[in-house]
Amino acid sequence: MRLKHFSLIFAVVGICLLYALSLFSKPAVIELSKLPEYEGKQITTQGVVKNYYSTKYGSQIIIIEDNNTSATVFSEEETIVEYGDKIRVTGEVQKYNDDWEIIVNDKHSITIIQKWENISMPLWQIVQNPGRYEGLNVNVSGYVDSLYDDYFHLIDEKGEYSLLVLYTPYQPDAVSPGQKVSVAGLFSFEKENFRYVLSICDKTHKISTSAGE
Repeated sequence: MRLKHFSLIFAVVGICLLYALSLFSKPAVIELSKLPEYEGKQITTQGVVKNYYSTKYGSQIIIIEDNNTSATVFSEEETIVEYGDKIRVTGEVQKYNDDWEIIVNDKHSITIIQKWENISMPLWQIVQNPGRYEGLNVNVSGYVDSLYDDYFHLIDEKGEYSLLVLYTPYQPDAVSPGQKVSVAGLFSFEKENFRYVLSICDKTHKISTSAGE
């Protein structure tokens, strides 16, 4: 009888220890480039949202990128993200059709670290690396130059870099030549005109003049 009691006690203690270990163990925090080393394991990583869409089954696909490495996040539940948002993801690493995926079972495992409109960057940064930001919402600072009815050129302080800004009726206030502004819009490439542009084409986009006031 005593042996039975001891066996039962040891079993209960073992289960408690395993449960305690599961509570204190945390997924490894890694860069996207390290995903192949963690196949089948739980990890936490981060990146900028390059694309996202919902499936007919109610799940969501999010493409993230960091340091020129991209990966697919498959979430069984939809979460609210936007192009250019910086997010943190916790999930299991799997390989699907030669591509690496992060499988997320709970939408709460996807956290927005920083909204795209709060990530301000100087003009030179986006002009020197246009492919990195193409198709993303970005927030770029600079000075107004060559102002017209529906567009103007955004230049840096020294006039070395320039970017065409297209705005629509969503733009609330007029801007003035020489004024320092922060432009939050969609950065894209116009194939017909063979040029990169920054478009104010959505209600979330805006031109802030407080930067120069």
